[in-house]
Amino acid sequence: MVSQNSYDGIDKYAADLIRHKARQLVGKAGFTEDDRPDLEQELMIDLLQRMRHFNPAKAKKTTFMARIVERHISTILEARFAQCRDWRLCQTSLNEPLDNGEGDTTERIDFLDSEGSLGSGTRETRERLAHEIRMDLDRAIASLPEELRDLCVRLHDSTMAEIAREMGIPRTTLYDRLSKLRDAFSEAGLTDYL
Repeated sequence: MVSQNSYDGIDKYAADLIRHKARQLVGKAGFTEDDRPDLEQELMIDLLQRMRHFNPAKAKKTTFMARIVERHISTILEARFAQCRDWRLCQTSLNEPLDNGEGDTTERIDFLDSEGSLGSGTRETRERLAHEIRMDLDRAIASLPEELRDLCVRLHDSTMAEIAREMGIPRTTLYDRLSKLRDAFSEAGLTDYL
């Protein structure tokens, strides 16, 4: 299977390196040929995000790229072999009948939520609960003062240090705002999500 990923505008060395490394992963740790395009994309995204840290005074560009890709592969394999999700232990069928708690049986697939996690309730119940939680969070965030709402949005994608740099304010000020944010979520009855 040839990957359909397009790397127009990407450094040729990086594209070749990632294709090669993804090809090497096929057949290891449970990865199949069907996983190769996804592996390539994951490696490319990680590399592109980290290229901003490249310093030509410390290493050649090709060496930097190779180390970034190799480290991310190590992270992927480490996660793959983690005891809680070791791919070698997954030997059950999604069509296996399970007791649904109502004296009846339901296939395992009906217990999976939209993200593929197995829970205790049916998929519809868990998805409804997730939707209600999202609505509660949205309501709580909408009621926040502007500076706390802004912090909440920024925390979704950035660390406190990055936010402090972007906003040009001390981290201690941000941590004070974070404390107020936690208090606001607590008052809204959302302490389980802190």
